[in-house]
Amino acid sequence: MARKVVITCALNGGHDPKINPAIPITPVQIAQATVDAAKAGAAMVHLHVRDPKTGMGSMDIELYRETVNRIRDAGCDAVLNLTAGAGALYYPSDDDPRVATLATSLASTDIRIRHVEELRPDMASLPMGTVNRGGPIYLNAEKFIEDSLVRFRAAGVKPELDVMDAGQIVSTRSLIDKGLVDAPPVFQFCLGWPASAPATPESVIYMKGLLPADAVWLAFGRGLGCFPVAAMSILHGGNVRIGLEDTPWISEGQLAPSNTALIEKTLDLMALLGAEPATPSAAREIFALPKRRT
Repeated sequence: MARKVVITCALNGGHDPKINPAIPITPVQIAQATVDAAKAGAAMVHLHVRDPKTGMGSMDIELYRETVNRIRDAGCDAVLNLTAGAGALYYPSDDDPRVATLATSLASTDIRIRHVEELRPDMASLPMGTVNRGGPIYLNAEKFIEDSLVRFRAAGVKPELDVMDAGQIVSTRSLIDKGLVDAPPVFQFCLGWPASAPATPESVIYMKGLLPADAVWLAFGRGLGCFPVAAMSILHGGNVRIGLEDTPWISEGQLAPSNTALIEKTLDLMALLGAEPATPSAAREIFALPKRRT
């Protein structure tokens, strides 16, 4: 029997929409993209919100509220995963690194996770450490991480533990040992960012070996590293993430026409490797989530 693999579609974070105009921006577009991704075979959908005027990332709670309500009103049964990664970029000034430049987006924990606490998605992605981002520092202090884990649990939201290198798995295991994460922990390998582990098969194998025995995991690679990483995840017992957040391209030099097209290519890959896409119901069992919220 073919192994069931959860496909997560990362709809619209990351890249500037000028790179690929197919990235959904408005709440209407994001909700429709969510429904389309679920129909195409994604069991979980991960999303950000964007400023409809500029197309750039936003933390506006009203945009989150409208987007999530539209998705729920559409009756979409995919596992809903909201980002908790915004509000963490620190740009130190050249003259005094203690002083932030105007490009800095640092926000309080209250602001960074208020949409998670209010809207109570099934899951929310939580960055588990700090890394360089090729200019800014992606700053996620230990207190933010621990406080978020406590507050996610109180809201009934399962954390997706986003790790960008091997050391972050080690530090996350200490938080599991403290009892801050319910079993089974769900790890996501975020590969291919500047200063993160590279999007290579070797990274997938090494990082998998550091996980707790009961961990569920998924992985993605940035850019065209997404498909090799997906293949390694499928072969080694993990789940996959694909979407316009991670790659604006579907092949060398060719822009992806939609999230759905990326999912369809992933399904072809899965078929070659003897795997089948998990349903949303199966994904809830794999991640130990309750039944769909209404």
